[in-house]
Amino acid sequence: MWAIVAVTLHLLAGPDVYVITDAGTFETKEACEAEIAKSVPAKLEGAALEEYKAGSRGYMCIKAIEPK
Repeated sequence: MWAIVAVTLHLLAGPDVYVITDAGTFETKEACEAEIAKSVPAKLEGAALEEYKAGSRGYMCIKAIEPK
């Protein structure tokens, strides 16, 4: 299972990483990356869009670690 995460890095506070739950989960990395390409930056607005354009907000696909 793959999920989209958003990442920002603050100089004094460190990284902020969170899962984009509205997008759901994906069976493959390719499907996850396709959703990022389709939705970002189309669904961003305001400060989030400016951060994305400036390179200070990123989106990537991460594979969930399944319970053992």
